[in-house]
Amino acid sequence: MGYHSEALLSERLLREAGWAGKDAYPAHQEFLVELEGLLGFVQAHNRLNSFWPRLTSARPQERDDAVQEIRVARFLTANGFPVAQWEPPGKGRFIGEFSVHAPPSKPVFLEVKSPGWQGQLSQEERDAGRAQQEKYQGIEGGADDPWRAIRMSIRKAYPKFHSDQPNLLVIADDRFMPLATWGDLPAEQALFIRGTALEEVGYFTTREFENLSGVGLFKAESVVGQGLNYTFFLYTNPMARAETVLPDAFIAAFVRKRVANLT
Repeated sequence: MGYHSEALLSERLLREAGWAGKDAYPAHQEFLVELEGLLGFVQAHNRLNSFWPRLTSARPQERDDAVQEIRVARFLTANGFPVAQWEPPGKGRFIGEFSVHAPPSKPVFLEVKSPGWQGQLSQEERDAGRAQQEKYQGIEGGADDPWRAIRMSIRKAYPKFHSDQPNLLVIADDRFMPLATWGDLPAEQALFIRGTALEEVGYFTTREFENLSGVGLFKAESVVGQGLNYTFFLYTNPMARAETVLPDAFIAAFVRKRVANLT
């Protein structure tokens, strides 16, 4: 039997999901509608079979990582920067999530990192099995700082980036309080602080990360009266190599349009 409509793809996914019953996803109607759209998007790109094992994994974190990658690709496409290649080659043997067309430059190489709330748990909480429980239990904040999560994501992603093309890291996290919810503060601290009050100088104040064109903070949230919104904060690297600088049109699109409703 073929699956040609988004609704049928969504129904099939929920039937085959190894993560079923382990969390509340998709908790609201907006996320179910979005799921249908995301599956339709990758189906149109002939990538459904590639994503399916991760989307149906028994591990919710693996599903979430795949969903976030598709969200970012769909968001950029909807804003005028369509996918140029899935799994483009990076530096060495690394590969990225996808690249997007962004004339007049070369395609922008995308790496998406999705740090989860489990990474914010203390060792005692892990030992007590907290990571296997529901995400929210009363009021919780997590033990680490948001600026630290940004720097850690940069260090993990940076080996993938060539020096002759634009490279963008998008952090689409599932922390207790998503990075984008904080506004500009975490990025200002992680990237642009000039002193060492936070252990190191900001990562965009020296040439150490010159192959990284910029960092985007992305989140999806259900807003009462507005449906499902995507928020995207873009921070460009003033110390980037000339060959890796993001095109002006790409920058302008996201510093002026940070929220998009696609449902």
